[in-house]
Amino acid sequence: MRIIAGKNRGTKLETLEGLITRPTLDATKGAIFSSMGEFFPGYEVLDVFGGSGALSLESLSRGANHAIIIDKNIEAINIIKKNVSKLHYENNTTILHADYVSVLPKLVNKKFDIIFLDPPFKLKVIDELISFIHKNNMLNIGGYIMAEYPKEDIINKEYIGYKIKLCKIYSSSEILILERE
Repeated sequence: MRIIAGKNRGTKLETLEGLITRPTLDATKGAIFSSMGEFFPGYEVLDVFGGSGALSLESLSRGANHAIIIDKNIEAINIIKKNVSKLHYENNTTILHADYVSVLPKLVNKKFDIIFLDPPFKLKVIDELISFIHKNNMLNIGGYIMAEYPKEDIINKEYIGYKIKLCKIYSSSEILILERE
């Protein structure tokens, strides 16, 4: 897996071995980012299930200002830290080793421009998370929620004040990108 655009384009990232995390493929990542725009100057990013940190690091490479990356798996946290260090983004990231359930309520007073929701497929929490973000007004106008989930999951795609930027199946996943109007 690698950074596909921006100032760190081509840099290879570390990932966990095995099936503990499910890295987003480069082609899928390309579709995600081209749907949201090529560059994100000054953006604030929240990555709720960090994995390797690739989505946040891609955003930083494209000009985002800061990313909060959450993961409860210590092995994932260690990989995220290695990738952040490799790209010299220590001052642009906050890495939280915690469960999203305990962290999100502490972030309700913050506003984000991009929120990544790519939980383990066994968790069926996309609707719950989008509703929480919406209810707590955590996304700036013009900001994006990107959700990746199993293609067979039935997900609510209609939220007042949001429009669908992308809803497409890639392999075993479906990607939903909502833009706040």
